[in-house]
Amino acid sequence: MDQQRQLHKIAEGREAEMFAWDEGSILRLLRDSGAGRRNQWQAAAMEAARSRGVRVPAVREVVRMMGRPGLVMERIEGTDLLTLIGRRPWTTFRAGRISGEVQARLHEVEAPSALPALRAVLQQRIEGSDEVPPDLKQFALGVLEALPDGDRLCHGDFHPGNIMMDGATPVLIDWTNVTRGDPAGDVARTRLILRLGEPPPGTSPVIRGLAPVGGKVLVSLYLRSYRRLRPLDMGLVDRWEIPVAAARFAEEIREEVPALLKFLERARARAD
Repeated sequence: MDQQRQLHKIAEGREAEMFAWDEGSILRLLRDSGAGRRNQWQAAAMEAARSRGVRVPAVREVVRMMGRPGLVMERIEGTDLLTLIGRRPWTTFRAGRISGEVQARLHEVEAPSALPALRAVLQQRIEGSDEVPPDLKQFALGVLEALPDGDRLCHGDFHPGNIMMDGATPVLIDWTNVTRGDPAGDVARTRLILRLGEPPPGTSPVIRGLAPVGGKVLVSLYLRSYRRLRPLDMGLVDRWEIPVAAARFAEEIREEVPALLKFLERARARAD
């Protein structure tokens, strides 16, 4: 049920707002009032990851405030890797290594059976978007149909901006888009974000300026680090990237549309 409390916002992103709570805790409140099930999935996924040694904020309570679902979580005192890169660009090398290591460890975790399937989520987003041209939509859905299901814990929005450094320890945050599926699909989304993604609101001008070159370096380092710990079929990652790109339209990040269209058109041309 709804709780009434004076809230002080301390941060925000596309999916949620963060508010100060009791000492050592924050409230992460989803913007979508109808995302109650996603909120529950997020809590279950974080507990599964935590039980297998992946450092995540501890979930203290599942709540609903102002008609919106949220989680009261451990407050992590630190800085995310994307911000660190903006302050000290040479830390790109460290950020790439840490990102690959964290995601490889995450993909060792079997996902709770209650989580939505990655393939089903992508299919729903592709079919439900009016932004994807019909021919590209059918192409992406055809590729998706042949991809494996998988049973691993997939973060769904894994990138340096969602890795906080608590001292020397990386902490994986923002579990809103978690699914159960093939790790190669999760890697494909990360690679797509690093290559084509629009930086989130509030990103420093330094990071925006470094993106064209720094993104390529970061992708290379991240994949190399991941593959040192866990095997990865890069051909499978390439195939997953097609439906992942088509599903990205549903997120309505207008600045990304031209690059996503170009990517899908080139992928289809290669497939013909």
